[in-house]
Amino acid sequence: MGAFIGRLPGAIVLMPQELKLLSRDQCETRLRLEAESYKPEMSDDEIRLLLEGCLGRKYCECFVPAMVIAILAYLSLSAILPSDGYALAALAAVPAPMILA
Repeated sequence: MGAFIGRLPGAIVLMPQELKLLSRDQCETRLRLEAESYKPEMSDDEIRLLLEGCLGRKYCECFVPAMVIAILAYLSLSAILPSDGYALAALAAVPAPMILA
């Protein structure tokens, strides 16, 4: 399943195990695409650690606000609607597009 998801367009490499499979040149190219500066004298492990951090940073910055909005949407909908079953859809539908956008 993970291999299938990794081949989808827009899939990102975050796992340290998967980053270790990338060559140094590939890591440097990804760092340049992410507009992250690095020193050429850095070791391979330091470059991979920097790449992992910059790839994950943009998703971490969006995670908490997206979850707060999703919980507020759930609370609002559960107060308005007769059943909170419909409000549960807000927990599934709201945060993912906000985080991945």
